[in-house]
Amino acid sequence: MPTEMESELKSDEVPIAITPSDERINRLSRLYEDEFGKKPSFYVRVPGRVNIIGEHIDYCGFPVLPMALEQDILVAASLIQEPAIYLRNANSKYKSFNTKITTYEEIEITPDGDGKPFWYNYVLCGIKGALEYLENKMENGLQLYIDGNIPPASGLSSSSALVSAACLSFLYAQNVSMSKTEIASLCAKSERYIGTQGGGMDQAIAFLAEKYCAQYITFQPLQATSVILPEEAVFVVAHSLAEANKAATNDYNRRVIECRLAAQILLTLSGIPTDKKIITLSETRNKIGKTLKEMIQLVLTYLPKDIYRKNEVCSILSVDEKELENLYLTANTKHMTEFKLKQRALHVYEEALRVEEFRNICSQSGNSKVNGTNGHTINGESQNETLSTLGKLMLQSHESLKNLYECSHTNLDLIVEISQKLGIHSRLTGAGWGGCAVALCPKNLLENYIETLKEEFYDKHCNIDKVDAHMYVFATTPNHGAIIYVN
Repeated sequence: MPTEMESELKSDEVPIAITPSDERINRLSRLYEDEFGKKPSFYVRVPGRVNIIGEHIDYCGFPVLPMALEQDILVAASLIQEPAIYLRNANSKYKSFNTKITTYEEIEITPDGDGKPFWYNYVLCGIKGALEYLENKMENGLQLYIDGNIPPASGLSSSSALVSAACLSFLYAQNVSMSKTEIASLCAKSERYIGTQGGGMDQAIAFLAEKYCAQYITFQPLQATSVILPEEAVFVVAHSLAEANKAATNDYNRRVIECRLAAQILLTLSGIPTDKKIITLSETRNKIGKTLKEMIQLVLTYLPKDIYRKNEVCSILSVDEKELENLYLTANTKHMTEFKLKQRALHVYEEALRVEEFRNICSQSGNSKVNGTNGHTINGESQNETLSTLGKLMLQSHESLKNLYECSHTNLDLIVEISQKLGIHSRLTGAGWGGCAVALCPKNLLENYIETLKEEFYDKHCNIDKVDAHMYVFATTPNHGAIIYVN
């Protein structure tokens, strides 16, 4: 295990620090000692995230703009000499789980009776991915005690943080060191064992996040560039109280494969061979050689229909139904007979444009401060006007997710509506179908905005007393990424 001297790691490696003495870690340490009869030898912390803008486009290959939260998954761990994993959870509603571990092939990720993953399935995903990476070379088993304060099924990446924390814990226990980008990519691959075809944003921000900055994350290769947000901006996260577990239904994977099929058809009708390989809408744009705005027009030209039936897609791509299912569909989407290709592709290309515009405005804001204008004017715009412009991009994102991607929820729409009445713009964040909304709020309106949400949404609509509503709505600032604590 690394010594104190080894805590000075390269910036591209997950940092290691001395365990801080705080109430939450001390409580977890006591729980651990009561359960396993010894103190933890190390801790792993992986944050949740909120995506400011760029929803459902990471798996299409386009950049996104998330930031890490203060809320996190915290794991207490010790090594054992037997090839086994012992899992405990600080939340009593999650049952304990023990299993022998020898090869990644033997680790089965099975859902419960309702088709939802057990909580420990996400831990097993991280360990399975790490074991595969290590080619089943394992020195130590683990006793893990897990504490999370990210609301589950909230769209704040609690499941990805749990997968990532498990993977990082297991690799550290085997004395394996990887760069942040390497382990982020490994964790993204690992989570697909749960059956969800995610794009890698959640894992990237979990490891590449920096305090006080959002991150502009690009893929292939995975890179993160810090984005300084306007100093008058505060981001408020509000839980819709509609839980959405993207691994429990095929809603998420339906959108993934509709984007795949749209990409195939756009290339095919442009006369460019696809070799029947899965291709993203970003790769399609690069192969065709057009701008994002030109791709939007191409979608309207080549995908004019609102609904495409399975036989139509087969005809365009010159494949039979069996080939279509085997080449492009997932296990839980093979039964689909209709596809909304135009709507999904339009959202992706338009959302990618919004991300670029949002980033450019933030860059101008950052440059204005560097040049001594203190951010009061940006290319002739006041801070308030800048925040309004950024907010409108977020609102456009929500409208697109609601109407083109069809992944919103009536509770999310109500939060957006209440926000608009106060002149504040918000959008759903995460996969959708529930979860959270994120709002861009000027600092001077923060207190009134949160109080209004407590009254108009949580009290009147959800019958939750305003005093208790603080659990569901909070202001947040960008936090740092994953870290390992040693004693």
